[in-house]
Amino acid sequence: MFKFFFIFFFAFFFISCSTHQKDNVLYQHELVSQNCSENFFTQELNELKKDNDVIFKGLNAGYIARDCKKFKLSNEFFDLSEESYKYDVDLQSDSSKILKGVASTLINNTIFDYQGFYYERTMLNLTKALNFMSLGDFANARIEFNRALMRQEKAKEYFAFYLEQNRKELDKAKKEDENFEQNIEKNSKFIAREYENLFKDFKISENFTNPYVTYVSAVFFFMDRDYRKAYDLLKEVFVLHSKNEEMQKQFQIFNQFAKSLHPKKLKKHIFIIYENGLAPAFDEFSLTLPFIFDKKIVSASVALPILQKRSSSFEYLNVLDVNENLQTQNLFDFDAIVASEFKTNLTPIITQALLTTILKTSVNVAVANNDNTGILSLVSNLFSILSTRADLRFWNFLPKNAQIAMLENKGFVEILTPMQNSIYSLNLDKNKDILILVRSFTTQIPPRIYIIEN
Repeated sequence: MFKFFFIFFFAFFFISCSTHQKDNVLYQHELVSQNCSENFFTQELNELKKDNDVIFKGLNAGYIARDCKKFKLSNEFFDLSEESYKYDVDLQSDSSKILKGVASTLINNTIFDYQGFYYERTMLNLTKALNFMSLGDFANARIEFNRALMRQEKAKEYFAFYLEQNRKELDKAKKEDENFEQNIEKNSKFIAREYENLFKDFKISENFTNPYVTYVSAVFFFMDRDYRKAYDLLKEVFVLHSKNEEMQKQFQIFNQFAKSLHPKKLKKHIFIIYENGLAPAFDEFSLTLPFIFDKKIVSASVALPILQKRSSSFEYLNVLDVNENLQTQNLFDFDAIVASEFKTNLTPIITQALLTTILKTSVNVAVANNDNTGILSLVSNLFSILSTRADLRFWNFLPKNAQIAMLENKGFVEILTPMQNSIYSLNLDKNKDILILVRSFTTQIPPRIYIIEN
C-alpha cells in the first residue's frame, strides 16, 4: 500500500512541480535559431490536436511559424488556440470551473492548460489579421481586426466579472476560515507591499484596451479604403497621443481621406510599424508567511509570479525616401499593457496562492496529528514543498514597445538603424498604399521584415 502511495504522489510531483519555464526557453531557442524545422511544427501541431495545453503551445508555435513567414500554418496554430479560448475558457461549464478551482487550490494552476491573459487574446486576432494581409486575403483580415476590436470593447466587462468572482471567493473564505484576518487579509497586504517596488518600474494604466490594436486596425481599414472607419479608429488613438507630432500628421491625413469626395485621386502612403524588443517575462519568487491553524502559528511558503523586464532592440529606426528623413516614434508601451493587466489580476493571484497554501498546510497538520509512522506526514510535506510553484507560462514574443512612421509613397524607401546601417531598401509601386512591419527582438539578431501592399 505504501509503495502505491509513494508512486501516486511522486507521479503528481512531476506534473505539479513544473513552472513551464523550460517550455519558455524552448520556444525562445526555436525563434532565435530560425531554423523553421518542419519536425518542430509537426510535433507542436500534434500536441495541439491531442488537446495538450492548446492556448500556450498554439500562441508560441503560431508566432514562430509567422516568424518563418509560414502564414497559413501560423493561423492554423492560432485558430486552434482561439477555439480553445472559446470552448475551454469562455464557455467552460460551471461544474468544470468548480472542479478546476478545487484542484488548482489543492495543487496549483500549472497542472491545467494555460488560459492566457486578456491582452493576448486581442493580439491573437491582430496577428491572425496581419497573417491574412501578408497572404493578400483582406476579407479575412477584416474579420480578424473586427474580432480584435470587439474583444477590446468587452475588456472592461471581462475584468469586472473576473474581479467579482474573486470577491465572492474572498467572501466564501471569510465565512469558512475563522483565522481569515491573519491567513488572508494580513498576508495579502504583506505580499502586496512586496509587489510595490515592481510596479514602480512600469507605467500603469487603468484602461484595459490596447491602443496598438486600434492603431493597426486603423491602418488596415485605410489600406482597405474604408477611410471613414479608419479615421474613427485613429481618432481613438489620437485622443491618447494628441501631442505627438507623428500622430498629429497621420490624423490630418486620415481626416483628409475620410472627408474627400475623391480619395482615389489623393496620394498613396507608406506606413512603417516597428515592433521593438520583448515584453516582460515571468519569474517566480517565494515567501514564507505565518498562518494560524488550531490556534498555533505555522510557517508556510507561498509561490508567486513576478514580472521581469526584457531588453529592447534598436532605440528607433531611421526612414528615408527620395527627399525625406524621419525617425519612428514610440507610442505603444507593451510593458505598461502587460503590467496593467498583471496588477489588475494581482488580488486574485494572491488570493489563490494563499488559499492553496492554507489547504495544503491544513492537510499537513491533519496528517501529522494522525500519523503514527511519520511516513504519510513526510509524503504530505514533500508534496506541499514540490507543488508550491507559480505558473510562468505566457506568450513569449510580444514586443516591448511599438513605434510608427508614415510618409508619402514616392516609389522608394530605406530603413536604417540608429547607427545608419541599412536593414531594408526597395523601390516601390507608387500607386499602392504599403505597410512595412519591422520586427526586431534584439540588436544581435537580424530584423524580420514584412511587406504588405494594396
